[in-house]
Amino acid sequence: MKTLIFILCLGLIFLGCKKNQTAPQAGYLQSQGVLVGYNMRMCPEPSCGGMIITIKNDASTNPSPSYLFNGTLPNLEINDSTKFPINVILSWKRDTGVYGSYNYILISQIKVIN
Repeated sequence: MKTLIFILCLGLIFLGCKKNQTAPQAGYLQSQGVLVGYNMRMCPEPSCGGMIITIKNDASTNPSPSYLFNGTLPNLEINDSTKFPINVILSWKRDTGVYGSYNYILISQIKVIN
């Protein structure tokens, strides 16, 4: 009986372990892109700030030449001293909230490529 309980506990431990997710989340597109730089516009509206990113081979409906992401390099776990432009692979989708009309996107995963 103790052996059975031990095996069940080990099984639960292995089931509880999370593996790194490589597939994009539901609704997110997997694309290559280029972080161009920081959005330096200073104005009292939501379309200011963040980072500018272009997405290669954008297959979304009515693609924009560039998108905005409300974040910084450290938010993306990229060294702040990295020089622009930065080639990346990312999982993204268009923001459907208030910032959506300003071409903001949401990024769930991003990885720097050389």
